[in-house]
Amino acid sequence: MIQSIKEYYSMIMEQFPFTLIPEFSQEGDYYYRMIPEYGKGSLRLISYNDMFMIIIADYTPKDNFEKVSEINQNYIEISQFETSSSSFKVGKQRMKPVNKGICCYINKSKKIQVFCNANEQVCFTKVIISQEYYDVFLKKRYGEGYTKAQDAMKFLSLSPNIPELNFVFQQIKACQARGTSKNIYLEGKILELLAIATYSYEESIKNQHLHVKLSNKDLKLMKKVIKYMEDNLSKYPSIEELSKIANMSTTRFQLAFKKVYGTTAYEYLKSIRMNHALILLRNSDYSIQCIAREVGYNNAGHFAGLFKKMYGVTPKKYRDIQNVF
Repeated sequence: MIQSIKEYYSMIMEQFPFTLIPEFSQEGDYYYRMIPEYGKGSLRLISYNDMFMIIIADYTPKDNFEKVSEINQNYIEISQFETSSSSFKVGKQRMKPVNKGICCYINKSKKIQVFCNANEQVCFTKVIISQEYYDVFLKKRYGEGYTKAQDAMKFLSLSPNIPELNFVFQQIKACQARGTSKNIYLEGKILELLAIATYSYEESIKNQHLHVKLSNKDLKLMKKVIKYMEDNLSKYPSIEELSKIANMSTTRFQLAFKKVYGTTAYEYLKSIRMNHALILLRNSDYSIQCIAREVGYNNAGHFAGLFKKMYGVTPKKYRDIQNVF
C-alpha cells in the first residue's frame, strides 16, 4: 500500500505514458505531455507544502487504460469533470461512470480502480486536500470550528451540485500566474471551495426538519432523477414527470428533493445548466445564443440574466476574463 498521495503521483508519472516538459515546469508545478504513440494531451501537477495538490488534465489515450491505487493517507478529493468518458470502482463496489460536474471522494484506504476509454477525451481539474491541511492549518486558524469543514465534505460527497464550486474550478484551471502569486491565488481558491461547501452544508441542516422519510431505494431513484436532468439539459420537465421517475407523489417528491439536495428541482436544474454553460463558454467558440439553446434557453437575454445573477458576471464578460489572471 502506498503511504501518501504525493508518493502515488510521483510513481504514476513514471509508470504512465507522460513525459515531463521542463520548460513549462518549475518547483512544485510540473507539466507533462502524453507520449504521442500512446495518445495526445497534457497533465499538470501542482503540489503545495504537502498540504494540497491540484491536477489539471486534458488528454485522449489511444488505447484503454486502467490505474489502480491503494493509498494509506487520509485525504479529500474534489474534482470538476468536463467529460464522462471514464469510470471508477472503490473496494468491492461495482464500476460506476464518472459524470460531468463536481465529484467529491473521501479516501478510506480502499483499493480504487479507474478506467479510461480509448480515443475518448479525459478532461478534469482535481483538488486533493490532505488531513494535515485540516489538522494543522485550519485547526490552528479556526479552532475546533474547522470540523464543520470536514462535515461539509461528507455532505458534498452526497450533494455535489453547488454552482459556485464549478465557477471556482474554472478559475483554478484558467490561472496563468507563476511563483508566489500562483501559490497565494490557488490557496485562496481552496479556502473558497471549503467555504462554499461549508456554507451549503450549514444551509442543508435547515432542511432536516422536513417530514419525509427516505429509503435507500428512494435515494437511488432521486439519483436517477438527477441523471435524467443531466442527460436532458435542453428539456424543461414537469414536476409530474420527475415525480414519476422517482416513483413518488408530486408533494412527496418535492419535499424529498429539497431534503436531499437542499433546493428545489428547478433550481437544481438551473444550476446544472449554468455549470455546463461555464464549460462551453471557456472551451468552445459557440455564440452566446447557441450556448443558451444548448442548455435549455431559447432567449439569450434571459439566459444571460440568469447567468449574471448566479455568477456575478455576464456570459460575455466571463469569456473575456478567463485568461486574464
